[in-house]
Amino acid sequence: MCWWAGSPRADGWSSEELKVRNESRKILGIPDLRVSATCVRVPVVTTHAVALHATFAEPITVEEARHALDGSPSVVLLDDPADGVFPNPVDTVGTDPTYVGRLRQALDFPDTLDLFVVGDNLRKGAALNTVEIAEFVAAELSD
Repeated sequence: MCWWAGSPRADGWSSEELKVRNESRKILGIPDLRVSATCVRVPVVTTHAVALHATFAEPITVEEARHALDGSPSVVLLDDPADGVFPNPVDTVGTDPTYVGRLRQALDFPDTLDLFVVGDNLRKGAALNTVEIAEFVAAELSD
């Protein structure tokens, strides 16, 4: 069971869906990044989940994305749906990483991937993300 996330906005969007779009643009520094998200609430105490439809500047394969994600700090790749291995909001409560799975090539779009992303919003919220980004930038500047 899931529910609407956020408050209603124009054209059928919710405030949470627009927030995903706007924050992605701001964090990545790409003001015209094309983002379309659907956000819902699931019955857990904490945790956010997003079904992401990510379009890139050029074609990308699932293996390329898997490689990039698997090597990313604070990302846990859980991607074996045939064996029941994929992110589940209830399993991420109380943890810091962001969990990613259900990676698949978008039908009919060679430059687009679909994936499912889950994280504990109290642990992996704005504050922890800010610290991790600052640590990344500091490491880049010291090299």
